[in-house]
Amino acid sequence: MDREGNSDPIPIDIILEILSRLSTKSIAKFGLASKFCASILSRPDFRELFLTTRSSSRPRLLFAVNYSDKWRLYSSHQPQNPDENHSLIVAADFHMEVVEYMAPHNNYGPVSGLLYFPSMHFQDRDNVPVICNPSTGQYARLPQLRGESTWRSLLGYDPIGKQYKVLAISNSSDGEGNILTLGTGKMSWSMIQGRLNHYRPRSGGICINGVLYYITFGNVAKIVCFDVRYEKLSFLDADSTTRIISKTTKLIHYKGRLGMISLYCYRRPVNFELRLWILEDPQIQKWLEHHYTLPVDIVGEDEISVVGVTANGEIVLSKDYISNPFFVFYFYPERNALERVGIQGFEALVAKSRSKVYTFVDYIEDFKFI
Repeated sequence: MDREGNSDPIPIDIILEILSRLSTKSIAKFGLASKFCASILSRPDFRELFLTTRSSSRPRLLFAVNYSDKWRLYSSHQPQNPDENHSLIVAADFHMEVVEYMAPHNNYGPVSGLLYFPSMHFQDRDNVPVICNPSTGQYARLPQLRGESTWRSLLGYDPIGKQYKVLAISNSSDGEGNILTLGTGKMSWSMIQGRLNHYRPRSGGICINGVLYYITFGNVAKIVCFDVRYEKLSFLDADSTTRIISKTTKLIHYKGRLGMISLYCYRRPVNFELRLWILEDPQIQKWLEHHYTLPVDIVGEDEISVVGVTANGEIVLSKDYISNPFFVFYFYPERNALERVGIQGFEALVAKSRSKVYTFVDYIEDFKFI
């Protein structure tokens, strides 16, 4: 990148420093300007600089709001240790709207900065999977899979090979599997050799350190482990997991380990109880179990769900539908404290039809796209 006249070119380290201070959308637009600009963004040292100085140290809450057959994506600052003596309010920034129809309860993620919609309907084509980057506003359709309605698909990421892969499982007890590797030119599905011997996933799954975990229900409930890099499947011992898996169990990332969490509501007396299990030792599959009764601050709130656990170990709950005001709740197990955080920016959606919201914790902004 040269300046006018005979001036010396701008040193590449200065260009990288300037870019690292821009918004994610501005960086994405810069990459579209020319091949040279795109090559700068593909440099490992720039992505490392961006993630270190901009994103990893400032994780965000991501909101996917479904209303009137459309999806709107927002994110907000994720409070770190909210002040228990003051009500905290943060603003949600609007990122993008996806106007194509997709059935509710059918989005997973985010996985390493990208959000995955397994089945979205376009006017010119039947249902297709879609990948998007909320931060840059980019999204793209992926190849269809034959007999799409009989499959359930999940997104995983290999941090060593830096590769995204979609795993699709058929709806049968034998379980036929297909893999789609993203970013490989002309992408196509390839079949996994052999039968998987389980039904299609019933949970959204979670990817931790290159392993995609998901729950499947058959004669017994199982947790399946899919190694994204080597495309190998294994199972956690059913005897150690079946007794603690329910229809409401959510898989979570707990400080680098796999965890499970469930929220139970009791009416007499009215209280909420959290049950948390952490896979302490994957080799012997030892789970540590914790029970917490939430403080009375949350009693009276209805339609509340556990949405995840932050890197610091705070359990985050969120309202399921848009309301004014809209809240997320931070529970601190060590001190048995619950903090309420108000989210502004959804007010215009309250007057619309009942809008379902999916909340995700520790969202890391990234400029990359497939």
